[in-house]
Amino acid sequence: MRPLQPRGRPRVLALIDLVQDLDVLLPLLLALRADPDLSLKVVVSRWLEKESPRTAARLDAAGISFSYVRRRDIIEGRAPGLGGIGAVLAASESSHPAHAAGHALARRADVQGLKTYVLQHGFEQIGLFGPEAAGAEFASRTVFCWFPPDATPAGLPAATRAKLVHVGRPAPPGGWIRDPAPAYDLGVFENLHWDRYSDADRDLFRRGLVAVARALPQARILLRPHPAGAWADTLGHELAPFENIRRCHASEARARLEGSAELLRGISRVITTPSTVALDSALAGVPVALATPGGAVYDPLPTLDNAEAWVAFASGAAYDQALLDRLRSRVLVAGDGAPPIVERLRRDLVRSVATLP
Repeated sequence: MRPLQPRGRPRVLALIDLVQDLDVLLPLLLALRADPDLSLKVVVSRWLEKESPRTAARLDAAGISFSYVRRRDIIEGRAPGLGGIGAVLAASESSHPAHAAGHALARRADVQGLKTYVLQHGFEQIGLFGPEAAGAEFASRTVFCWFPPDATPAGLPAATRAKLVHVGRPAPPGGWIRDPAPAYDLGVFENLHWDRYSDADRDLFRRGLVAVARALPQARILLRPHPAGAWADTLGHELAPFENIRRCHASEARARLEGSAELLRGISRVITTPSTVALDSALAGVPVALATPGGAVYDPLPTLDNAEAWVAFASGAAYDQALLDRLRSRVLVAGDGAPPIVERLRRDLVRSVATLP
């Protein structure tokens, strides 16, 4: 039996569940809202009302209506309602415990015969990269990924490979642009809460940052922690003597409207631990170096392996912009990923309604 289809324009239900989900989904939400053939419904996990106030503020600023749903109700299948819904779109969904809400919603939607989609939401996303990928499962029938087919990570299960649709990275609102007069000479980003990093990695990061602040007292430095991990928030006492460091606390990052991709527009150079920030810097044309080794996936970006290298990079050492081009061309499908995603949803949903007897 065919599933019941929504009347009128097919409706896409988009779930925002984690702190990072907003930045991944926002370009798609704006594009879907503007599409004449589709309608949009947005639900937000209630816990973000307190933990990530920027989520609601940014949606309000964009004129996107939404409703809150308790995360426990999503995980246990009580909400949101799927009546009149044609498809479910999630920013984070896999069998990993962190993605439990998106996974539960996608499974429930799939059982009801709805279309299900999930976005790649990070450069090294759980479920696509790393040792966990072999055992991870996506309930969504389609996984929109950033990388081209020949860059598909080795070791992915056949079931995951069959779901991949290679579309590229959706661009943030306004595109990948840079401010003509950057507010900061150096942006330093970290996600050192992650268990992939050792105490030696954290110590090198700390020593490198202090060395730059001491050697370049006139430099305007922005330190931004991972909005959820917040490791750099612990450095307050050590960094207090340096007036040239502007510390953006994790709570501030979760409250301000701009995401990290938009923040990069006002930064001249970036040092980051291996993360999506490195890729977004390359997309924005910002010279970027890694604070710790990132492995082959980040080739050919330079790695700063001592405090002296930090100072040299921050001082404006020569940088080959071709490195950014080489990274982008290797790991990304060219162009804005949002239009092909919307086109795929339109084709799947509008055509399925049109062919019903």
